[in-house]
Amino acid sequence: MVAELEPRGVTTFARERVFVLPLTAAIMLVLGLLLAGIYSATDEHGLHRVFQRRSLSGWAVENGQVSDVQYNISSSGPFPGWYYGVPMIIGTALMICVVYWSLRRIAAAPRPPSADLFDLDRSLRSLATTFVMAASSSALAFQIAGLGIITGIVLRSSHTDPVPTIDSSLPPGTIPVEPGHSLALTLILVSILVGIAAVVLLVKAVTISTNLQSLARTISNPNHEPAR
Repeated sequence: MVAELEPRGVTTFARERVFVLPLTAAIMLVLGLLLAGIYSATDEHGLHRVFQRRSLSGWAVENGQVSDVQYNISSSGPFPGWYYGVPMIIGTALMICVVYWSLRRIAAAPRPPSADLFDLDRSLRSLATTFVMAASSSALAFQIAGLGIITGIVLRSSHTDPVPTIDSSLPPGTIPVEPGHSLALTLILVSILVGIAAVVLLVKAVTISTNLQSLARTISNPNHEPAR
C-alpha cells in the first residue's frame, strides 16, 4: 500500500489562471444581467422585459415648415431585464456550484493502487480540471455573447430617431442618437468576439475530452508498463 499525504483541493491540479477565466466570465454575466435589470422597464403585462427611452414620436407641418415636434416614451424589446435576468442569475449560481462540486470530486477521488501510475493519475486529474474549466467558460461565454448581442440590437434600434420632414408622402429618414447608438454597436461587436472565444473554448473542451478518454484507458489497462 502507498499512502500520499499531500493535501488535494479544487485548485491543486491546474494553474491559477485556469480558474480565473470562468470566474471572471461568471462575474461579468451576473453584473451584465443586474445592469440590464436596473435599466429595464415593464411592458403592457407588467413584466420587466423592455427598454424605454424618450424619443421623437411625431411633428406637424405648417406653411411648409416643421412645427410642433413631439416626444414620447418608446419601448423596445425583448430586453434582458429582470424577467429574463433573474432565472439566468440563478442558473449561473447553480453552474458555479456544479463546477465546484466537480472539482471537489476530481481532487478527492482515490489514487490508483500502484505508485507507478501516480504521474498518469495526476495528468488525468489535470486534464479533467482543465476540461471542467474550459467547458464552463465556454457555456458562460455563450451566455454573455447572446446577452450582449440581444441587448445591443435593442439599444441600437431604440437609439434611432426619425428626421422631421415636410414631405409627408415619403417615409422619414433616421438619425442615430449618440452616445447610445455607438455604445450599442460596440456592445454587439464585443459580443461577437466573445462568441468566437466561446467556440474556441468549446473546441478545446472537446479536444481535452478526447485526451481524457485516451489517458483513462491507459491507466485502466492491466498490461500497462510503468513509465521509465
